[in-house]
Amino acid sequence: MSDYEYDDYDYDQNQMEQEEDQDEIELENNYNKAEDELKDNPDLAFKLFNEVIEKEKSKDINSRKWSFQSYKFLIQIVIQKSLFEDNQIFQYISGFLELLDKQYKTEGDKALKIVVDALMNSNNSHLITTVLPNLLDKLKYMNQIGIYCGASMKLCKDYHAKGNYKKLEETINNINSVLENSSIQDEDRRKAFLAELLAYRILLYNATNRNDEIKPIYRQLLKSNLDLLEPYIQGVINLTIGQQKALERQYEFSRKKFMEAFYNFLDASSPEAKQALIYASVVSILENFKMNLFDDMKSKVYDQDPNVKVFQDLRISYEQQNVQNFSNIINSEHFQKDSFLSLLKPYMQQIIVECKILRYAKCYSTIKLDYLSKQLLIEVPVLQKYIQGLITKKLFNGLIDEIAGYLEIRGEVAETQTKALKVIIDQIKVFDY
Repeated sequence: MSDYEYDDYDYDQNQMEQEEDQDEIELENNYNKAEDELKDNPDLAFKLFNEVIEKEKSKDINSRKWSFQSYKFLIQIVIQKSLFEDNQIFQYISGFLELLDKQYKTEGDKALKIVVDALMNSNNSHLITTVLPNLLDKLKYMNQIGIYCGASMKLCKDYHAKGNYKKLEETINNINSVLENSSIQDEDRRKAFLAELLAYRILLYNATNRNDEIKPIYRQLLKSNLDLLEPYIQGVINLTIGQQKALERQYEFSRKKFMEAFYNFLDASSPEAKQALIYASVVSILENFKMNLFDDMKSKVYDQDPNVKVFQDLRISYEQQNVQNFSNIINSEHFQKDSFLSLLKPYMQQIIVECKILRYAKCYSTIKLDYLSKQLLIEVPVLQKYIQGLITKKLFNGLIDEIAGYLEIRGEVAETQTKALKVIIDQIKVFDY
């Protein structure tokens, strides 16, 4: 090759490099212009980002850095506009994923999180269920377990809302498998994901009439830390714990959990707040809690609700010892159709019996157990258990004479006598060396 030919070669090579540099500068300028227009003129930004992708198609796939960033923004624009065709969003997602592996890990992870967050925050059910699943395998492959779990939980929420329980159970099992076989450095976050997963299992089992599978979960829920969970999920967990505690007849604990669920559901603007309030009120009666929960300021929003009014009447009937009205309500469809309240019905009926016993106790100093049994239509052994319960709860002062078959009702200790007795005891304590 002559010196002249060498000079021609160097010249052509330099010219090509200069043209490539010029093209790269133009691409970068177009990309920067599109990014500048993103906030105030998204339509123009949309057009410019597409032009960047088109111009970079001639480049090697490993060098299309502006296309990758453009896809990231195009996906966000399409989601924000809420006007898109499935083929279009799939095209952008496909292009984004194709270039994702070609990026530096930090840059790729950051872009992937932005895209997933945009999808999760869209509240577009169709978009979530059609696009998000395509990203989950990629998240798992890139070991982005935290983002994977968060995105999958969004799918759980959407499947539950749609009543797609087959997909819901499948997604729950997938998340559980990933959590068991992967590690999340933030232990609190991992526990929060596990608690949220339990909440979705409860929603699934309730919806598919598998209530017998809830009880084993309940023990795990008691150990849950709800601080990192959204209000609705907190409400589901507190409601479940409240139900189980009520069935264990731990009424005070149950009432508190139902009220926590009530506030959680209110914060989440969920209609289930009303159900939690009703449950809390019924349990407060079983607890003999003195405060009427419908007097709570936040419960006033339901004052005109006909269903709530039934349970307001139940509480008033309890306070006024209106046995007939109380009995009518717990025998109505409001109790029968609610699977949880129907389980509490026997304990509510017990209140009616106790109220009747107390009425007789006010009228007699002694009463024959056989006579009282016939009046209340209760066998004597069962009646004795009721009476012993009332005496234990100190609702009246009495003694059962099992040999003679009588109930002896004793007068209450006078308040002045009680105070005098306390003074004597206090005096003794002073000299008790």
